[in-house]
Amino acid sequence: MTPHHSNGTTVRPATEADLPELAALDAAHTKHAVGSAQRTENEIRIEWKAPTFHPETDTRVVLNRAGRIIGWCEVYDSPPHTRLKSRLRVHPRLEQPQVIRQLVAWAIERARNAVRKAPEGERVILTQGSYCSTTPHTDCLLSAGFSYVRSFLRMRIEMRERPMPPEWPNGFSMRPLVPGQDDRAAVRDAFRDHWGFVETPFEEDLEEWKQWIHEDEDFDTDLWFLAFDGDEIAGFCQCYPTVGDDPRIGLVDELGVRRPWRGKGLATALLRHAFRTFYDRGKPIVELGVDAESPTGATRLYEKAGMSPVWTDNVYELELRPGSL
Repeated sequence: MTPHHSNGTTVRPATEADLPELAALDAAHTKHAVGSAQRTENEIRIEWKAPTFHPETDTRVVLNRAGRIIGWCEVYDSPPHTRLKSRLRVHPRLEQPQVIRQLVAWAIERARNAVRKAPEGERVILTQGSYCSTTPHTDCLLSAGFSYVRSFLRMRIEMRERPMPPEWPNGFSMRPLVPGQDDRAAVRDAFRDHWGFVETPFEEDLEEWKQWIHEDEDFDTDLWFLAFDGDEIAGFCQCYPTVGDDPRIGLVDELGVRRPWRGKGLATALLRHAFRTFYDRGKPIVELGVDAESPTGATRLYEKAGMSPVWTDNVYELELRPGSL
């Protein structure tokens, strides 16, 4: 593809060779916005291996006259193509509204190409997050027709002493995930109540999940906990050993309990088990993300466990096609 030149900048798809620079840009953006890096180069590389993601069509970078990447946008487009997600990063010291506008306009154009693939009559939207402190980004989204729809909180606990062991509900057992044996663990229905949930082909989700299990150099089976009621999975807690470049922090990436087993204290037990595991690994800080309006009451659960919000990521939405069903 021939690079596009505008206002002294160059716009082109990102390539694998760009990954180190993209990781540095991502870290600079999030450190400026929320005080810490949120993704590593390794995490970005694994995300790009998703079967539905193609850098040539799903990314754009903006380079300045010196050839330095100063802006970057990704669009994630998976079946059934009704809810496309995008992520935008700009260098804080080189942040220019026109760079953000270029990338937002590209994301909209890329997303519109997917509308024809969505089921007839279903609403199609594009979402993009903007940290509460990144005002120029938010302004560009609003001027492009996006509307605010939701906030997600980053919550944290800083443990000064070893947490007490969790209290498991009677009859439940817990063990780490076993790759190969638990790859097809049925846990997706734990998130059916969550905002933005879209039913996607199981085999496609499985292939994406396997990318993390089998190819992520930071993946650790001892940090993925499965809670059982007899032989059936009742809940799970998927943790990640790092958050950006801060070795003190561990991440609870996903925590879910399936509907029949909610209200029994299982989520709290899984969370406290994660706290204790991270503390024993020399990570006294644990973070997680949660929908500020979670219908399952997750925010209250985390607050009762000693966590508190540290920053907010607001989600904006652009309707590409109204639904008629």
